[in-house]
Amino acid sequence: GEKTLEGRELAEGEFSFTLYDANGDEIETVQNAADGSFAFSALTYTEADLGEHTYTVKEVKGALKGVTYDDAEYKITVTVTDNGDGTLKVVASDNAKALNFVNSYEAKGETSFSGKKTLEGRDLAEGEFSFTLYDSEGSEIETVQNAADGSFAFSALEYVHNKDHSDLGVHSYTVKEVQSGLGGVTYDETEYAITVTVTDNGDGTLEVAVTENATALDFVNTYEATGETSFS
Repeated sequence: GEKTLEGRELAEGEFSFTLYDANGDEIETVQNAADGSFAFSALTYTEADLGEHTYTVKEVKGALKGVTYDDAEYKITVTVTDNGDGTLKVVASDNAKALNFVNSYEAKGETSFSGKKTLEGRDLAEGEFSFTLYDSEGSEIETVQNAADGSFAFSALEYVHNKDHSDLGVHSYTVKEVQSGLGGVTYDETEYAITVTVTDNGDGTLEVAVTENATALDFVNTYEATGETSFS
């Protein structure tokens, strides 16, 4: 048969397949070749084996992280008859050479961005300043507000790599403070550019490396109040 692994490249010998007899006893376990193929040793019959024989082939449920195993069970029938010339006619069911198993691989990872708001000139109030995270296209991902101590954090960004979608590679983000027009406040016009590099560890996890500023998105605002009067 053949093993197919969707989501990452297949390595030689990392999947196993077992052949069982009609009583459920193991006959042989073999591993896949680099191209995914696998084959059991030849079964030999004698005149004492005339008749029908039933076998089962299953994939061994291994412990490879990130891999979903195939639950298929193949039932194979072999019929042995005597040709009368010293040879036996051995006829196997069609699936005997089509014992194909398909597994899927998926890896996940995440990261998060955070920073702190400092307001010079008066006490800071919870939620009075906002900060927006943008993707590389300039589209808004999320806007959050500061806590009472000035800290703020965006929701975790999740990445995935599988047969249908892959986030492997480099991702760019921008974080800006929202200019919300609070009286007496001078806003910080800093724009933080953050880079995230995603690679596959091969064990169901993604390595998510971020630039150092990802958790140091600090903004400093100033507050000033003025007033006037006149005498006459």
